[in-house]
Amino acid sequence: MPNAPTVSVIISAYNRPKVIPYAIQSVLNSDYDDWEMIVVGDGCNAATEDAIRAFPDKRIRFHNLPENTGHQSAPHNAGVDMARGKYVFFLNQDDMYFPHHIAARVAFMEETGADISWSPILLLQQSGSDSGPVDPGADKLILDGAVADGKFDPRTFVISSCWAVRRDICHKVGPWLPIEQTRLSPSQEWLHRAHAQGRSMAFHRHVSVLCIHSGVRRYSYVIPESPEHARAWAWICDGPQARIDLLNCAAIHMAGDLFETQNALKEHRRPLLAMAQRVGRSFGLHPDAVQRFFDGLKAGGWVDNHTRFTKSAPPVLAPDQTVHFGAGDADTLVGPGWHKGEPSGRWSSQERADIVFRTTQDNLTLELSGHSLRRDDRIGFLVNGKPVLTAAFQDATQPLSVPIAEAGLCVLTIVVRNPTSPHALGRGDDSRVLGLHLSKVKLVVPPPAALD
Repeated sequence: MPNAPTVSVIISAYNRPKVIPYAIQSVLNSDYDDWEMIVVGDGCNAATEDAIRAFPDKRIRFHNLPENTGHQSAPHNAGVDMARGKYVFFLNQDDMYFPHHIAARVAFMEETGADISWSPILLLQQSGSDSGPVDPGADKLILDGAVADGKFDPRTFVISSCWAVRRDICHKVGPWLPIEQTRLSPSQEWLHRAHAQGRSMAFHRHVSVLCIHSGVRRYSYVIPESPEHARAWAWICDGPQARIDLLNCAAIHMAGDLFETQNALKEHRRPLLAMAQRVGRSFGLHPDAVQRFFDGLKAGGWVDNHTRFTKSAPPVLAPDQTVHFGAGDADTLVGPGWHKGEPSGRWSSQERADIVFRTTQDNLTLELSGHSLRRDDRIGFLVNGKPVLTAAFQDATQPLSVPIAEAGLCVLTIVVRNPTSPHALGRGDDSRVLGLHLSKVKLVVPPPAALD
């Protein structure tokens, strides 16, 4: 038997001989070669078996279960038992990989050391025609499986076609349950079980899987032809520009869905305003004008509020004033480069992060309480663009003092070279880019220099 590959791709198959060739071919077209494919039939008919065996590549193995179980659990469990790769990828027979998917995901798994990773997928919900390029006016695509903070949330349905799993943890998590033993989809029950066991899970912010659910098309198992798959395969083969067009289509539809959802929530929260807006519309009034009337905003008030927000002077920090950096008071000091505040403080989100304030006297010191993500980092501090300090920021109990020489506007820029995530450092599931954590800042008058 040849050496074990890096990746085992497992496909569960059942009676879609016109569809499964697209899934298989998407793996064959990959720009990554070190894989094996295990296709497990759930009691497939002869036509499906013939479609699979038509591929002569020796990296493809086919095993047909003697009886149909009616779900992916048994085929996936059999595939895991047969797998030899370091990583197990699952691919539904309806879905397709973009050519760079396997290589990008292997690199991500190696970089993060995660037990399990997942990514957003492009989901074709409605195909407006049987051929041709994607049309945002007729086709409906969405991004599915994405999370804002990079943390796994059981409420997010994560289709197995975007998973990568370390094979050595598959049996530790346990088998996929039969559909009769869970109220969930077996894939989501398995993922939730892995999360509950504390398995390391990482979100790969990279879209490289195209999904077409059989469940969204009536009679998909009765009518063998699937024009939407033939059309989607042409998109996969069209290269990077087609992928950009697909993402553009998804962005347009998701923005529209978000707009409708936000409006529905507004109407639910403020029913009297919603009724007034409907009446106002019949008289030619703009709904936002009605809302601003309800909010007590006079003519010109919206521009005044915007001007105050964008052009108002930063707050004055007084000597001995302490600002907790995770609280609301810190929001007025925060410039570019920060995550949202948390109870314990706030993390910088990129290489450079700004704190903006004013002082009324010269020769002050700003004490920063916090720590860098990597304790051996040397952090740079610039005041109004001029370097004033480079230091380690290791001890959360010992403030770091940054000199503020002149009164007036102060833009303190904190520089953390090559920030990374806790997950990349093997410290949990948080995949946000973090540089430096600040819990509080305090402006102080330094003690006078001692006389000789």
